[in-house]
Amino acid sequence: MPVLLRPDGVVQVGWDPRRAVLIRPPRGLTAVGLAALLRSMQSRIGMDQIRHEAQQHGLTDTDALTALIRRLVDADVASTARRQRRTRSASIRVHGRGPLSDLLVEALRCSGARITHTSAPHAAVTAATADLVMLTDYLVADPRIVRDLHTERVPHLPVRIRDGAGLVGPLVLPGVTSCLGNH
Repeated sequence: MPVLLRPDGVVQVGWDPRRAVLIRPPRGLTAVGLAALLRSMQSRIGMDQIRHEAQQHGLTDTDALTALIRRLVDADVASTARRQRRTRSASIRVHGRGPLSDLLVEALRCSGARITHTSAPHAAVTAATADLVMLTDYLVADPRIVRDLHTERVPHLPVRIRDGAGLVGPLVLPGVTSCLGNH
């Protein structure tokens, strides 16, 4: 959320008047220092770093800092995140043969997802091997592949070009959204 300095010496967190929170700086901290501290907290820093930042800006009272953080959490503009366990990156399979599938594979390489590329009509896929399948380069997806994706409950997304315009979607979540086939 944006951190804004107000002319009355108060710091505002958030733009939305219904959710914005006004915070008066605790003793020892100026409005500019409080704004800097709050902005530093936007990058998910740990409590030790928050204490260090607070001290750098003049807040040495740890009880005041604790109260400030509690108020931010209670106002739902900050959260105390526990270390999250690492999750694996998403696995995306691009299925198709042609310039669009090649372009998508190259574009997705820098996304952090694990990218695979298949083009064989008999390519098998399961939910264990792909989180999403992008069906490319054909105006109509192969009905057998669509049926297999639906049976295996693998989300899939058609991506194609028609008359020079890119068409993306619909995203199919088997069992949740409409499917591409006539089931």
